This record gives sequence, structure tokens and C-alpha cells, in this order.
Amino acid sequence: MKARRLIGLFIAIIFVLTTVLAFAAGDSYVVIKNKNGDCSVIKAQEKTPKTIAGPFKTKEEAQKAKEKECPKKSSEPAKPPKR
Repeated sequence: MKARRLIGLFIAIIFVLTTVLAFAAGDSYVVIKNKNGDCSVIKAQEKTPKTIAGPFKTKEEAQKAKEKECPKKSSEPAKPPKR
């Protein structure tokens, strides 16, 4: 009788701990690059095939990484190389 109670209590404690950890994981953010070369920050639980940086805990961290990994393209037209 005591053994069954202990086993039941043990299973209940494990269930509660895994549930708490699952909720504590929360959201994460990653930086992705699409086929056009545009970068964006999305909310994702794990890395995607298009991920170039992350995962990050906050969106601000992901934005900083985006600026570092994907500098904005200059609006000036590219100059041809000198010969």
C-alpha cells in the first residue's frame, strides 16, 4: 500500500516538474533570411532551416543579431570594378 502511494506521488511530482519546465521554456526568437536575401526576426521554438542566428530569449537580442548578421544594403548603386 505504501509502495503504491510512493510511486503515485513520484509520478505526480515528475508530471508537475515537466509541466513547469515546459512553460518556463517560453518563447524564443530567431533571425531568418528568405530567398530574396531579406532578414527578419520571428518567434520560434527551435531553429528552422532558414535560421542564420539564434535562438535568443528576447526580441531585442535578436534585433541586435539581425543588424550584425544582415547589414542594410546601401541605397547607392554598385560601382563597377576598376580595370
